[in-house]
Amino acid sequence: MRRLQFYPALWCFLLAILLNPTDSFATNEGTSNTAENTTTTAFTLPSMKASKKNSTVSITLKNDTSALVDVSQNQATDIGPKNGELSTIEEFSYKKSQPATTPTEKNIQESSILATNSSAEAKTSFKQGMYYGFALMVLLVNILCYFIFEERLFLFYSLALAGVTAVFFYNDGIHHLFGLDTPSNPLLIQSFLLWIAMGFSALFASKYLNLEEFFPKVKFIAFPLVVISGILIGAAFLSEGTILAYTANFVSISVLVCYFGAGVFLFSRKNYAKFYAIASFIPLLFAVDFFVLKNIGVNFLSTEAVHIKIAGLVEMLILTYAIIYRMRAIKEEHEMRQTEMRIFLKRQEAMNRQSAVKLMEDVYLENLIMHYDLDGLQIKLLQYISEGKENSKIARKLKTTELEIEELTKELYEKLEIGEQIQEDFRLLDSQPDYLYN
Repeated sequence: MRRLQFYPALWCFLLAILLNPTDSFATNEGTSNTAENTTTTAFTLPSMKASKKNSTVSITLKNDTSALVDVSQNQATDIGPKNGELSTIEEFSYKKSQPATTPTEKNIQESSILATNSSAEAKTSFKQGMYYGFALMVLLVNILCYFIFEERLFLFYSLALAGVTAVFFYNDGIHHLFGLDTPSNPLLIQSFLLWIAMGFSALFASKYLNLEEFFPKVKFIAFPLVVISGILIGAAFLSEGTILAYTANFVSISVLVCYFGAGVFLFSRKNYAKFYAIASFIPLLFAVDFFVLKNIGVNFLSTEAVHIKIAGLVEMLILTYAIIYRMRAIKEEHEMRQTEMRIFLKRQEAMNRQSAVKLMEDVYLENLIMHYDLDGLQIKLLQYISEGKENSKIARKLKTTELEIEELTKELYEKLEIGEQIQEDFRLLDSQPDYLYN
C-alpha cells in the first residue's frame, strides 16, 4: 500500500517528460529535520519566449510527513528550442551575497574600497613622479651643460623640454597641487602650452640642424605657421571654440613636421642630423595621433599620454647626447679648417722661396690682402693663424669670443677659396705618375 502512494507522482513525471522531452531536470536532496524526513524534488525549467500563451503544470506531492512540493513548468505553445539547443539548468542557492547590515561589515567594505582606490592612486602617482623626476633631472643637466660649455643649444633644448613637460603637467591635472583651478575650457590652455612648447622645439631644431646654412628658406615656412597658430589660439580664447583650438594644435605640430623633414634631408650629409631624425620620429608620430587625430575622432594608434611620455624620455636621452656629439663634431670641423688654412699658407710659402725673409712675408701678406680684399680684422686673424696661435689667444688679442673667432675663420676660409685650392692640389697629386714617388 505504501508503494502505491508514489504511483501518482510517477505518472506526473512521465507526463512532464512527454510534454517537453528536450527539457532537463535537476533533483536537490532535502535536509533532514528532527523526527521528520522530507524529500523535495525541484524541476527548474528555462523560460522561453511564447507567442501566444504559457501553460503551467502544478504537481503536489504528499508523503507521511505532509510535505508539499510545487513543481512549475512553463512550456511554449508555438515553437520549441531551435537547432537542437538544450535548455540550461539554473540552481538558486540560498547563499546569496547580502548587503552589510552591521556597522562592522560596513566599515570593512568601506575600508576595502578605500584600499583599492588608494592603491590605484599610488601607482598612478608613482608613474607620474618617475616621469617628472627624470624630466627635471635632464632639464637640470642641460642647464648645467649650458653654463659649462657655453653652448646655446643646451639652453634652447632646456626651454623646449620645459614647454613639453608643462603640457603634460597640465594634462595630468597636477596643477591642482599648487592651488590652480581648472578653467571652464581646459582645451584652450592645453593648446596654448602646446604652442609654446612647439615654438621652443622649432627654435632648437633650427639651431641644432644649422638650417641657416643648409636650408635657409625653411624659416619662411615655419615662422608663418607659428604666427598663424598663435592667432588661432587667441581667437579660440575670445570665442571659446574648440574647433579653433584643434586647428591650432594641427598647425603647431605642422611646424615640427617641417623641421623633421629637414632633418631627414640632412640624414646622409651630417651625422648629428641622424640623431635628431631618429629621436624625433616616434614622439612626433604619437603627438600627431594624440593631439590632432584623437581630437577629430580618428583612432589611428590609440595613443595615450603614457606612450608619449615614454617616447619623450628616450628622446631626452638621445638629444642630450646628440648635442654633445654635435658640439664635438663642429669643433673638429673648425680645427680641420684651421689646419687646411695653415697648409695653404705653407704651400704659398713653399712656392715663393724668397718669403723666408720677413720683408717678403709682409709683401706676401699684402698681396693676399690686396688680391682678396681683406679688411683689418681678417688681416689680423690671418696673421695670428699663420703664427699657429689658438682660438683662445686670438680671442683675447682681438677682444672677442671664441665663437666669433670660429665664425670669422669660416668666413676667411671661404673668402680665400682654400677648399677649392686644396682639392686642386689633390687632383694634381692624383694625376702624377707613381714612379715619381717610388
